[in-house]
Amino acid sequence: MALAWMPMLNPKGPFNTAPVDVFIVAAIAVVVLWAATVRAMIRVPYALTASALAATGLFAALASVAPMRGLVAVVQEAFLLAWCAAIVTVGRTPRALGFVVRGWCLSTAAWSAVIIATVIAGLERVPGGSGGVGHRARLWFDHPNLAANYLLVSLFVMLAARQPRGRLAHAVAVFLVLVAIVLTGSNSALSFLPVGGVVILYIRTRHSRGPLPAVAVSLLLVLGLGATWTFVGQPMIARAQEAESSLIRHSVGRGEKSANARVALFASQYEIFAEGNLIGIGPAATAQVLDERRAEVAKTPHNDYLATLVERGLLGVVALAGLIAAIFIRVVSVQTLSPQWLQAIPNPPALAAACLGCALTAITHEVLHYRHFWALLAVIAALYVGSQDAGPPSLRLVREP
Repeated sequence: MALAWMPMLNPKGPFNTAPVDVFIVAAIAVVVLWAATVRAMIRVPYALTASALAATGLFAALASVAPMRGLVAVVQEAFLLAWCAAIVTVGRTPRALGFVVRGWCLSTAAWSAVIIATVIAGLERVPGGSGGVGHRARLWFDHPNLAANYLLVSLFVMLAARQPRGRLAHAVAVFLVLVAIVLTGSNSALSFLPVGGVVILYIRTRHSRGPLPAVAVSLLLVLGLGATWTFVGQPMIARAQEAESSLIRHSVGRGEKSANARVALFASQYEIFAEGNLIGIGPAATAQVLDERRAEVAKTPHNDYLATLVERGLLGVVALAGLIAAIFIRVVSVQTLSPQWLQAIPNPPALAAACLGCALTAITHEVLHYRHFWALLAVIAALYVGSQDAGPPSLRLVREP
């Protein structure tokens, strides 16, 4: 239920809580009780690196202009880590993990159908949700780009698990999600779709043909995409700024304006660090500091890497690098699975594509606090742990880097 209701992020409650958090809290509690009953091992992946990142946030929050916001941000990170651990604990067998992933994929297809039906019905927004500028779809997400990232990650999970399993049903579900991504008008999601395809093609070709054919095929595809962008994409963007469709004007047509705003925001943030704030200004304090400085653009960081540097200092960057390394090790390890685990995730290269998509999206958005991002990390960690574990489970807390 928690995975199925991940789009329910509005209306907001205290401390940026959302309706889906009720299901996530219930899921965590039930998993702990279930694990105690059957004496199952409780796995906490990424515990050491995530804890280090949280510790740098707490340290920076002590001298922050918004210490309470910093504390709330760290609590949110602990909550997301517990959510990740709950999924990993449940997905200890291929059958269990397959059941969890199947629910995620089917619900994403259903939400995509809701988005499409809303547009066909001529509604400006999903009933009970919020509409985006230019009629960009967003369901109950905070903004259309967040909705697009959820759909993008879910699409690659769908491709990895090949859910729904029937060929026709799977093709229909993938088509629904692709259309929904287009309706969000997110340039970052749309631009990454072909990149994700290249990643999947490279890994699969490398496994079947070897490294040289994989590089050759990937290079040819990249060159083709580059030529398409040069001769088709750029002229299309120029025309999109004058398009009659509000969706096109506020998605493809706003690319240059959005990029300029990001550059100004990032420059203002870096100035804060360059002035000697080596320990960071504290989590979630960027917007307030920029506003007090009367910066040209006073918003939240919109960049996980720069946000970590500015808000948590150099030690925070080291902790983030450790988290990225832990994710990378797991992603690489799960590319070769036993036949037993391939029943749950027949196409693991798609998980690598999803992670790369989040890594690139983190340049222009803050994905570290996305609930679906930690669900993705949980699926990868469950594969990593499950493919290495042997012997009967026991009830103990296992912290991992």
